[in-house]
Amino acid sequence: MGLTHRKSDTVATLPKSEVIRAKEIYRMYIRNLGRVVLGLSALSTPLVAHSAVTDKADLAIQKQLKSPSSKGWSAVIVRTKGAPTAAQEAAITALGGDIYRHLPIINSLAVRIPSRNMASLALLSFVSRLSSDMEVRKYDEFTIQHTGADTARSDFGLTGKGITVAVMDSGIQSKLYDFNEGAKSKQSRVLGGISFVSKAENDSDDCGHGTHIAGIVAGNGTYAIEANGIHTTKGIADQANLVSIQVLDKNGQGTVSNVIAGLQWSIDNRIKYNIRVLNMSLGHPVGESYTTDPLCQAVETAWKAGIVVVCAAGNNGRLNAAQVAGVGNEGWGTNYGSIQSPANDPYVITVGATKNRDGNRANDRIATYSSRGPSRLDYILKPDIIAPGNRVISLEVNNSTLQNSYAATNSVPRSYLYGSSQSGVSLCYFYLSGTSMAAPVVAGAAALLIQANPNLTPDSVKARLMVSADKWLTTDGTGDALTYGAGYLNIPAALNCNVVATQYALSPTLLFDSASQKLSLDPKLWSSQAIWGTQAIWGTQAISGTQAIWGAQAIWGTQAIWGNQAIWGNQAIWGNQAIWGTQAIWGDQAIWGSTSSAVDLTSTAISGEN
Repeated sequence: MGLTHRKSDTVATLPKSEVIRAKEIYRMYIRNLGRVVLGLSALSTPLVAHSAVTDKADLAIQKQLKSPSSKGWSAVIVRTKGAPTAAQEAAITALGGDIYRHLPIINSLAVRIPSRNMASLALLSFVSRLSSDMEVRKYDEFTIQHTGADTARSDFGLTGKGITVAVMDSGIQSKLYDFNEGAKSKQSRVLGGISFVSKAENDSDDCGHGTHIAGIVAGNGTYAIEANGIHTTKGIADQANLVSIQVLDKNGQGTVSNVIAGLQWSIDNRIKYNIRVLNMSLGHPVGESYTTDPLCQAVETAWKAGIVVVCAAGNNGRLNAAQVAGVGNEGWGTNYGSIQSPANDPYVITVGATKNRDGNRANDRIATYSSRGPSRLDYILKPDIIAPGNRVISLEVNNSTLQNSYAATNSVPRSYLYGSSQSGVSLCYFYLSGTSMAAPVVAGAAALLIQANPNLTPDSVKARLMVSADKWLTTDGTGDALTYGAGYLNIPAALNCNVVATQYALSPTLLFDSASQKLSLDPKLWSSQAIWGTQAIWGTQAISGTQAIWGAQAIWGTQAIWGNQAIWGNQAIWGNQAIWGTQAIWGDQAIWGSTSSAVDLTSTAISGEN
């Protein structure tokens, strides 16, 4: 995606001594790069320079610095120690940097800089972190009946009315009937929004992805109802309000800095629009710890400001490019450690996708492409929950990228919507698949919980959704926390749950102990004496209890996470074919390799599976 750049209009005194020092160290660094080997202390000065650079950089920039180029430009998010000053901006400009966006939410600047000056930038004393401003991409009856949203309406009288869900995506085509107040009203429930995409209107959607997401959250099915449709096309919270935060272009592409700017906007406008929930069906590969990832730090700020942030887990759950008989995950193999950013952050609610096999919820299965935990680098137990996400019917945008590319395979037959006598396809509704579709199901559920109890904090919403989820097992009856999280979304059960979080409901961390592999849990939150009570999320006494979140074949069982066929087994996460193997995320074909991609606009995600 092309970036829109602007020169900083700040005038300041240039700290020449610091820039000169940085350039000198950079020259020493380049001269000795071929001889610097981590762990050797003989080359003290070059090694210090090398360490000073790499310690501040994410994996993509580290790789770039190992093979520095004298040509080209790099887009980078520069985090400073405190709010950046005019003098600091001038120092960056002196290195050829073009500051194209200020990111006050995380004390950072988005900078386009000559690649040859990256090390000099890192060595400026006020720079605390460098992260790639990489590309992010977008990752009904099924959703309604298989989550209990219909019961939320009929028995609880909840529709999300008065609650606003922000959709951070490719925009929302706000003029569609299904976003109006009702069949006889022309008043749109899309209250407003903003676009961070060049020349885009904030009430349009040239891609079609964001509108589909918004329909899953809050579409009211007006068009199908007025046409006497025999199938419903409503969203989970069909009377909720929406705001559009457009950060993706017509191809579903954007940058981290755009997304962070959108998060800042959502915080600044949360009171004006009553924004209580934010859906993010987008992401990028994990390149650094969530503790330094700019996008993760920004979503945490939104969470702490009182906004429930719901993130798609990603669509990278398949280990192999083709099905192989006898291999798990329906022959595709399981790609553990494939959660995307910002879904790897322990604060947010991370959602995996299920698929409908025969109309019976009890027979629903995980979509083979749904990303699995733990999170890369930090080993956070993800996803948090699973929800319907495969071949979901929602709103279509005419002449959008998705319609133009996939109308032949993803248009909804009129016979399905209006009866067998109808021919052709609908121009209003469309099938899409992926965790991108599962996340707004949970976002809609969160809106229902908040409508029922407006005083709920994001942490209590997360806790109630996870505690009440139906525990889900593999087809052989075993549990897999890194696939199903806390289990399958159950909205009526969540509405009947009275758990209250007394602190941040962080997803727990997996701790590898060579003596006894175990989960590291915060005893103040996850123990039986904490917010979960005697029927705690991890069991009555500990994670291994039979009433625990993972069911009778709990996480410590022989067939569970630590068992022979589990995450640490020969064919599992540490194996030759697994996450750490030669074809895995650290290998040459890994996340930063030439074949890596975070794209979920592929045939797998778009068309789904049976």
